[in-house]
Amino acid sequence: MLQLKGVDPDRINNPDRLLETLKHAVARMDLTGVSDHTHYFGPGVSTVIILSESHLSAHTWPELGYVHVDVVTCVKKLTRGSLETAMQEAFEPAAMQLVQLEY
Repeated sequence: MLQLKGVDPDRINNPDRLLETLKHAVARMDLTGVSDHTHYFGPGVSTVIILSESHLSAHTWPELGYVHVDVVTCVKKLTRGSLETAMQEAFEPAAMQLVQLEY
């Protein structure tokens, strides 16, 4: 789970742009997207990408410059470092907090 703060509102209030940003991040993390769904709330966007490895979801609050991202996967190839790098490149947040749960 990631909390991204201080994100440019224009980056996270356009459904098409958010989906493309997340698809690029999925590719950057070497994961495989198989389907997706996006809903625009105006303001705010929710997107889910189903991965062959599980899923990624993102919910935005552009009026706060905030993005909440969940990445659930069963593969060990996704490291904390590669996840942080992909999200930093994708959103350029002023602050990022990552909480990693393991099973």
